[in-house]
Amino acid sequence: MAINYSLMTRSTNPADKSAKWLVYASAQSNETVTTRDIADHLASHGSPFSVGTIVGLLQDAQKCIMEHLERGDRVDLGDLGAFFTTLASHGAPSAEEFTPALIKSVNLRWRPSKKMAQRIQRVELREVATRARQRSVRQTMKEDLNKEIENS
Repeated sequence: MAINYSLMTRSTNPADKSAKWLVYASAQSNETVTTRDIADHLASHGSPFSVGTIVGLLQDAQKCIMEHLERGDRVDLGDLGAFFTTLASHGAPSAEEFTPALIKSVNLRWRPSKKMAQRIQRVELREVATRARQRSVRQTMKEDLNKEIENS
């Protein structure tokens, strides 16, 4: 198993047109895994619970987690990590002048457990072509195949 990445060129300061550009790694996910996919995977590990039961448990867990977060609680799930909220707001000259209207958004955050954070650092990394390059190669292959079919 490996995490795929491609190389991207980015400005060190997007606001400054003369800023230096550097090459950075950008992770590429393979696919999006759904609740059902996780349930299938858990069931395949010899769980005594059916896929439907696992899906229900995951959905109920999500609901409970949200209820606690909406109450302002931090939700610590042990080795999975913790969910918590942060606020983004405009500043006010004084505490007396601050109103909830200055709060721009409530952000949901997740912090992995120490165990998860350490494990992900040991993952294999594999460089792959950028998504744009992959599309270009696929398109070229299709065009070449169509030409070959037309010529035969």
